[in-house]
Amino acid sequence: MNKITDWIKRHQIAAFFIITFAITWGLGFSYDAVYKGQILLIPLAFVATCGPALAGIIITSVSNTQPRQGTRIASWIAFFVAWVVSALAFLANNKFINHAALSPVMVGITLVIVVPVAFVISMAFSRIPAVRNYLSSLVRLRGVWGWAFLALVMVPGLILLSIPISSFLGRQPITSHQFPETGWVLIGLIAVKFFYQFFFFNATGEEVGWRGFALPRLQSLTSPLIACLVMNIFWPLWHLFLWMAEGRSIFSPEYWGRTYLELLPATVTIGWLYNRSKGSILVAGIAHAAANTAFMFFPNLDWTVYNMTVSVAALMLIVVDRMWKKLPSDHPAVYQTPGLGEKNNVELSQQ
Repeated sequence: MNKITDWIKRHQIAAFFIITFAITWGLGFSYDAVYKGQILLIPLAFVATCGPALAGIIITSVSNTQPRQGTRIASWIAFFVAWVVSALAFLANNKFINHAALSPVMVGITLVIVVPVAFVISMAFSRIPAVRNYLSSLVRLRGVWGWAFLALVMVPGLILLSIPISSFLGRQPITSHQFPETGWVLIGLIAVKFFYQFFFFNATGEEVGWRGFALPRLQSLTSPLIACLVMNIFWPLWHLFLWMAEGRSIFSPEYWGRTYLELLPATVTIGWLYNRSKGSILVAGIAHAAANTAFMFFPNLDWTVYNMTVSVAALMLIVVDRMWKKLPSDHPAVYQTPGLGEKNNVELSQQ
């Protein structure tokens, strides 16, 4: 066991990808089972989708060099609050977006399946110092309000920009985009969908791992651009069993070629937001959730024009920020040695 933990400490990036895929792909069968109506396997599917976050927490716990601090009360309170809020988000999505009838059985199942999400959030208050420092930015909005707002509107703004471009090119008229509701009802539906995406699992399951854990360590070795390119190798592939269950053309080389090209601008954009917000997992999670929410409300989107628009935007970010240059070693979005990293994280949390 000591040899394994020592290897994990020395090879955290490799360990992250191995553990992430072991969790998600190891439980990948649950996705297809759930899509076929076997609801008792939903808890396994939820654990699978939290694979990146759980991998980051496991490795950070193993690599911790400080004694445990405080009591369990804070983490248990955080767990209870996150458990209730995430359950409400899940039930609201089922009720108002999926139009499913609420029942005691659904409520009971929901209270069980949201446990992995509540666990990840509660770890921001862990007694393990390294884990607490690692996840603190997931629950901290102070100091990143502006970046959080930009993350919220960036992708929806690019979608809105692509619509008149598509119309100007004669590909698709603006009038083809009709919302299911209007006014406050529409705003309410957007809010419900956004919070659902945030908790399940764009922020808590994915960004805690992809951007919160892997990206800083990659950026300690190379530039943000190269780090994003490496991330883009693993991020789409991680979705394999989920996309298989959804019936996508996963056995088509064309499908994977198109998917990798389409997700690359998103990888760059979320990575840029993470770096600009000084390593905020919350900002990265908001960006991810806002994008998936916006896509739902524009089902007739001209994907060719949108992908061109977002690619140009990502290229501009690369050039303006010179993302091919390595970040300073003391940058908050760059992983540092445990002693120095923990010191800087404490100082940042006190600002």
